[in-house]
Amino acid sequence: LKAKLDAEIAIKQAVKHPSLGEALSSPKVIALSLIYFGFVGALYGMQFWLPQIVKAFGLTNAQTGFVTAIPYLFGTIAMILWARHSDASRERVMHVGAPLLLTAVALGVSSYLTDPTLTMVVLTVAAVGVFCCFGVFWTLPTAWLSGTAAAGAIALINSIGNLAGFGGPYLIGWIKEATGQTSTGLLVLAVLPLIAGTLVFVGGHDSKHEFSEQKR
Repeated sequence: LKAKLDAEIAIKQAVKHPSLGEALSSPKVIALSLIYFGFVGALYGMQFWLPQIVKAFGLTNAQTGFVTAIPYLFGTIAMILWARHSDASRERVMHVGAPLLLTAVALGVSSYLTDPTLTMVVLTVAAVGVFCCFGVFWTLPTAWLSGTAAAGAIALINSIGNLAGFGGPYLIGWIKEATGQTSTGLLVLAVLPLIAGTLVFVGGHDSKHEFSEQKR
């Protein structure tokens, strides 16, 4: 395994070996930070408010716990299968951007639904979209960065992105206080993965460079 990792790093450095400073100031890294912000904002917004949305269906605490687990069950299965498909097809952009856009659409649609069953189906779709991004997203920065540049860039992406851990739930809460409806908060929250997904397609990704080592 170490020999394989060393070979991959050598190829990255032969093509381009940005310094830590170059990586941190790279527009591509900044764009990835914003993408991760949109991704994490949708994730934590759903995680924080989903139990309250389900509880509003009139369920008991125990029932709320079981129903709330449904999106995570499907999301976990989808995450594994989607990551495998991304590796098998050697494609990254569609495998990150499409799930984010799917999440945006699902969150937007959920804000207009009142039927509990339909709401859970659509929120499950939104969760599947978010979970599908988990593993595949990190192939974007690590495909062209290595060493301290990769460590610094990943730290920056995490730092900026995880601010959404506060921003996503806070946004829904603020809108709920202003409008009295959680659904409106979900509609606004949908903007985050929408922007993130768009940035993925605009930024693109050099999959040929990432998989070049496997062809040798």
